[in-house]
Amino acid sequence: MKGVRAMSFEETNEIQTSVIPRGTVITGNIQMTGKLEMYGQVIGDINASDRVDICGNVNGSVNADTIHAKDSFIVGKIICAKDAVIHENTVLLVDVSAENLVVEGAIQGNLDVKGCVRVGAKAIMESDIRAKSIEVSNGASIVGNCTLCYADKDALSVFPPEPEKPVKPVKVAEAEKPSKPVKAAEAKKSAAEPEKKPVRRTT
Repeated sequence: MKGVRAMSFEETNEIQTSVIPRGTVITGNIQMTGKLEMYGQVIGDINASDRVDICGNVNGSVNADTIHAKDSFIVGKIICAKDAVIHENTVLLVDVSAENLVVEGAIQGNLDVKGCVRVGAKAIMESDIRAKSIEVSNGASIVGNCTLCYADKDALSVFPPEPEKPVKPVKVAEAEKPSKPVKAAEAKKSAAEPEKKPVRRTT
């Protein structure tokens, strides 16, 4: 039609969504712009510029703006520029780096969260946590260390530093004194002289 111009994708201001359907297995890395809905299986890394929804299995790293995982199994690493949400029926054997993290499933791995970690009542975590704050619902299971190292308050400025433990001196055993050298003449003399046996006296 004359006078009608087709709009480009950029002009629509819409974000493209790619879909990996259930039953699909992709071996290799995925590099994409836009959103991703993954229902199949990926053996490799996923790198997306926007949100990634995972309802399948991933063996590799997932790097995205936001990540939602539900009914999935992920082994590798998760890196989020913003938030990560781990829903129920999800098992993650990963290290997670995110701005904020919500956990309703199970995670085994180290967590580095610049903001808040919210742990739901059904969550199971075997993780060392580094965060700004943490909210734990009654019923959650957490095994590991928790350090609020990104908190606004600095504990080191409140409590005095621990005194240094004195170093105990280590006793060095005295070296054995070397035996006196035997002169060659004395050695020959003792070798030449026969061994003297005690003499019995009879009456």
